[in-house]
Amino acid sequence: MKKGLLALGALFAICLSMLATDMVVKQNNGKDRKINVVDTSETFLRFKILSDSTVELTKESSYRGYDPFTTLEYCGHNSITIPEKVRIGRKVYTVTSIGIAAFYRCDNLISISIPEGVTSIGVAAFEECINLTSINMPERLTSIGVAAFEECRSLTKIDIPESLTNIGENAFSGCYSLENISIPEGVTSIGEFAFSGCSSLKSINIPESVTSIGASTFYGCSSLEPKLLVYDKGTKCYGWVGNKEKCTNVEIPDGVTSIGYAAFRGCRSLTSIKIPEGVTSIGNSAFRSCDNLTNVNIPEGVTSIGEDVFSGCYSLENISIPEGVTSIEKFAFRGCGSLTGIDIPESLTSIGVAAFEGCRSLTSIDIPESLTSIGEDAFGDCNSLNPKLLVYDKGTKCYGWLGNKGKCIDVVIPKGVTSIGGSAFQGCDSLTNINVPESVTSIGKDVFWGCHSLENISIPEGVTSIGNKAFYACSSLTSINIPESVSSIGDWAFRLCNSLTSINIPESVTSIGKDAFWGCSNLEIVIDNSKKNVKVGADAFKNCKSVTWLKD
Repeated sequence: MKKGLLALGALFAICLSMLATDMVVKQNNGKDRKINVVDTSETFLRFKILSDSTVELTKESSYRGYDPFTTLEYCGHNSITIPEKVRIGRKVYTVTSIGIAAFYRCDNLISISIPEGVTSIGVAAFEECINLTSINMPERLTSIGVAAFEECRSLTKIDIPESLTNIGENAFSGCYSLENISIPEGVTSIGEFAFSGCSSLKSINIPESVTSIGASTFYGCSSLEPKLLVYDKGTKCYGWVGNKEKCTNVEIPDGVTSIGYAAFRGCRSLTSIKIPEGVTSIGNSAFRSCDNLTNVNIPEGVTSIGEDVFSGCYSLENISIPEGVTSIEKFAFRGCGSLTGIDIPESLTSIGVAAFEGCRSLTSIDIPESLTSIGEDAFGDCNSLNPKLLVYDKGTKCYGWLGNKGKCIDVVIPKGVTSIGGSAFQGCDSLTNINVPESVTSIGKDVFWGCHSLENISIPEGVTSIGNKAFYACSSLTSINIPESVSSIGDWAFRLCNSLTSINIPESVTSIGKDAFWGCSNLEIVIDNSKKNVKVGADAFKNCKSVTWLKD
């Protein structure tokens, strides 16, 4: 009987501990602190066990098809206190993190209390909590995830704890009521777009510990004090912050070695900038759409002109590219309508797609022997260039026609050329005749697109494929041979070639792309193969006069 009473007493003690709501812990100062423990069966919040002692507040559910971006029932609350500890079954756990989209689109939420044990706030944790006005950041917090507070439009102030080391991409993007934020020493990186669109932000400090600031971090922060932002012990230039109209003349200080992505993008009042010789890297889009920038010096240490760097700099007249630069990336000078001359060094090996497209005042350009790659439309719409056929890479590659396309009438591609680049003669409406040497093995896409006056062409025996839109809308083309070396005809290759009357497709062709001969209303096609051996795209022969398969 006595043993039974003892067992009953032990069971009663266990039950009491399971129902307990408080626990006492010893603090570092020796004093006791009472902590409220919440049983998960009695709260609308959800938790996921991470370890033997920790849990994460989460939206996660056990059913299949779980979507963290759904809106749950607790989003109807305007004030929430996250417990420091929770009981799951008989065990007590510490809440250490707030999970992905835990409070996503909780429109009614005005305030939230986060316990001191939380060290990380996850991706989109409070994204679009549009009425959230206040939030406390725990002293042990080390990481704020991507888009954690994005579009929290009512948030006016936030205190970031000393423990934080990383602010994720878009973390506070679109918090347009946020006026002040203090970033503590210890933070080493701020992700791209982290504060973009914070139009009320008046001040922000960048501590010496920060070594990385992402692209467009302060984009649209129009209320910030206008200034040049340099960080990482004076070695990195983020670019201009605040009102871009105040950015007129800029001198980047000595010691800076890199200029960041989109550093001065859209600074339309910028007329001059001095870049120190120590700079070796200029980020993509660094000076994009600087409408009034007339000249710029590129230091000797720079090895690449990045994508879109000077795109849309309509007032830029001259630029000298230093020896050592090996590449000019796509769109680098696109739309620089006032650019009249450019010096290209012997070190250059590649010019990217549309790099100088729309440079209508460009009258001359020297192509060095070192150049091995020129992208499509690199000199598109450069109508002031001396009209000529451009061949490069020791005479093996044909870029196509430079300058006024109206002057492209009768073309002989020299022997030794092995490839004709994409869009090489696109839009050469006056081209009537072209001689392609037997050495050519590759014809790129869009090569003769829109050559309305071209009547005939002989494709060399070595060519293995006819690219997409290669002869699209060549409305005067009456005859063309397809050699037995060709294995594929691309999409739209001969679309709207209305004057073609007959074409023989050899047995070697195993692929004919969609719309390849679409709209060739006078064309009789003979294919030396059976349907089962050739992959034919949708509407490849639509509206053609006839199609005959010789081996069916």
